[in-house]
Amino acid sequence: MAKNGYKVFDSDTHVGPVMEVLDKYIGAAEKEKLKGWEAFKSTSKHGLSNYNKGQRVYRRRLGTAAAEATPAGYMAGFTGPQTARKPHPDVDIDVKTRIADMDFEGVDVNLLLPSGWFGTWTAGEDVSLEAAMYRAYHRWMNDYCAAYPDRLGGVLLVSSRDVEGSLKEIERWGKSRWAWGVLPYAPYGTPLDHPDLEPIWAAAQAHDLVIALHTFTVMPPYAPGGLDNWENLFLQRSAAHPWCGMRNMASLIGAGLMDRYPNLRIATLEAGHGWLPFWLERIDEHAKTIKSALPELKQLPSEYARSGRYFQSIEAYEGEKLTSSVCDIVGDDILMYASDYPHGESHFPHTVDMVLDWKGMAEGRKRKLFWDNALKCYARCGLK
Repeated sequence: MAKNGYKVFDSDTHVGPVMEVLDKYIGAAEKEKLKGWEAFKSTSKHGLSNYNKGQRVYRRRLGTAAAEATPAGYMAGFTGPQTARKPHPDVDIDVKTRIADMDFEGVDVNLLLPSGWFGTWTAGEDVSLEAAMYRAYHRWMNDYCAAYPDRLGGVLLVSSRDVEGSLKEIERWGKSRWAWGVLPYAPYGTPLDHPDLEPIWAAAQAHDLVIALHTFTVMPPYAPGGLDNWENLFLQRSAAHPWCGMRNMASLIGAGLMDRYPNLRIATLEAGHGWLPFWLERIDEHAKTIKSALPELKQLPSEYARSGRYFQSIEAYEGEKLTSSVCDIVGDDILMYASDYPHGESHFPHTVDMVLDWKGMAEGRKRKLFWDNALKCYARCGLK
């Protein structure tokens, strides 16, 4: 498929999995443990369930002194863009409904990440349960993507609280057709550059898996600002995603990962992209003036970012002018098209058309944005 002559690789989409799907992938021991999570169980209007332990709610309107008295639910007050059609509610349950949505919008390939609620396992004290849920997720993804290996791929979930178990999962699934990256789950306050995580980065390189840095702002593990946002959803959603993207990519690049692992790739997802040029200039300056806070680096942070091993997904609403200016400054080989489907922030089914309508963007730049850069980022997909 190609829409208006462009193949489209969506570099940041999501999939539950709802518990009704995951149930057959977990054992009796996990089901018994989940009885203790009943207070955190949530059921959607479609009758599908998940867990929300660690969820934050935001009940203060800017300009008021205190939060509203009435409790607010998950993302209460957030409407998302108003579009002509919503994603199919069964995209977790029946993979064919996702493919139908992809075809309807004109998307060839989806990179899948778990939805924000899945970070709930980092809020529990039982690390063995967290690890078991990640193993179940991997088994399910293997089945979910199997019928469409050229259109669907995902990430391996790795836990900072169970590095040994995470390494076993990378070894088990790292050569699977669907496994294109690793997504680290580190509870709030755990630095991604911590040396305990070094074996995970080494395994990612060994298996040609990109490190996918993604933020989840109203569920754990929280982004910076996730616990300090003046109890306001507008401030939280506006600030936490980009700040987390900035901090995470700077910490891994600044820690020298790209020196120690010369074939390792890093991708920052769902954090916007307009900030990238100013941030590279800023961390370059501070890499020179605060050298004592870093290991010895062979290059400046911006040089690693431009090396062909760093990638970043766009937010389409940032528009043509800002996107083109970012490319003018940092080059055409970093940014990737993304929609955040099927979440409320997505402009589905209009996101592809939004970018196609950027008439002033050169064809070659647009092809890299829609397709070429994602192929380099998620190189294990094996597509051309």
